[in-house]
Amino acid sequence: MRTWSVLLLALALPGCLVVDFSEGQTIATEKMAQIVPGTTTKKEILEWFGSPQGMPDGQFLENYLVDRGLTPGPVLDLPFADVLVYRLTRGKGLGIVTIVWNRFDFHIKSDTLVVFFDANDRVLYYGYREGIDELVR
Repeated sequence: MRTWSVLLLALALPGCLVVDFSEGQTIATEKMAQIVPGTTTKKEILEWFGSPQGMPDGQFLENYLVDRGLTPGPVLDLPFADVLVYRLTRGKGLGIVTIVWNRFDFHIKSDTLVVFFDANDRVLYYGYREGIDELVR
């Protein structure tokens, strides 16, 4: 009888999982005020912000921008080889696991800077969305 009681007690003990996730590098927001469309070069952007996180495919970028209200319409006609994306992503989560009840709460937010260039490697326009400050701390 004692063995069963210990076994049931061990199975009923809750488990807890805490997750803290970070990917990318902090975006130098103080440098964004220096970006001037038509004047700032790709070389300057690379010096100020470092290596980009990627070169997006056109359909993904269009969906991302439209879903977040950052552009009024199609952007697929832009030269996507001339787009640099800088992103810092952070996530925080908590999980509680028991035999009869489980709960997981995970939040992911990103700061994203997207810079578009013209044929002369000058900034055509750019967009920035801050999200990490919204992350529940």
